[in-house]
Amino acid sequence: MAEVRLDSKDKKILNELQENCRQTIAEIAKKTKLPRDVVVYRIKKLEEEGVIRQHHTMLDHSKLGFPLYAYVLFSLYNIKPDEEVRFVNFLKGHRQIIYVAKNSGKYDFTIGVCAKDYKQFDDIIREIRQKFANAIKDIEALPTVEEFKYDWMVDLVNTKEEKWK
Repeated sequence: MAEVRLDSKDKKILNELQENCRQTIAEIAKKTKLPRDVVVYRIKKLEEEGVIRQHHTMLDHSKLGFPLYAYVLFSLYNIKPDEEVRFVNFLKGHRQIIYVAKNSGKYDFTIGVCAKDYKQFDDIIREIRQKFANAIKDIEALPTVEEFKYDWMVDLVNTKEEKWK
């Protein structure tokens, strides 16, 4: 996949979208000092190039009745590709698993689980263990106390000097 080159206009727009993806094109244009048509064109181009994958809302799981959020790491035996697809599809289809990633290293997968309490969390992990008993080698759970930074990609494309200009 070819790397997309971003100029200062793209970076300003991305910074604004990371700050608040719900702001209007007019607001972004005003803050970036770019014409409205330029902002529209560049956002559309960044979406077509796959730089902007989606616009999303970050929810506070505890305010929705799920105070327990934990990352769970899975180490698997050398499973066949079709079994891995079944495992991933199960995780993606589970209502209370809100994050699924394939890793490189000691752990093969990381998931994020939202639960009402530790009993419900244990039930979810037990269900996964039972369904994939022959595939799972090891599991480690990391309950999350507080998140300080989440999906803040704009820092990768902006240096501190560029960001504050």
